[in-house]
Amino acid sequence: MRDFSSRVHLFLVCILVTLLGGCAAYGGVASSPQHHPPHREDHYGIPKGHMPPPGECRIWFPDRPPGQQPPPGDCYDLEQVVPRDAILVRG
Repeated sequence: MRDFSSRVHLFLVCILVTLLGGCAAYGGVASSPQHHPPHREDHYGIPKGHMPPPGECRIWFPDRPPGQQPPPGDCYDLEQVVPRDAILVRG
């Protein structure tokens, strides 16, 4: 009986390690677009003329000049594709 419970314990530990390892490899449980909450311009020094229109968002790369930023678009669509080195700005 002890041999059976040891195998069950080992099996459960293996499953747990596999699940947690998968989470770590993909940025944790909250690896969905929620890790890029929309920001306002005042925190990143985005010029007012480069803010997206109300109701839209814009992917903003802090290391690029304002004229080299991608155009504004639908917030839901952009949330799905925000690169790690960029932020999502809500208009």
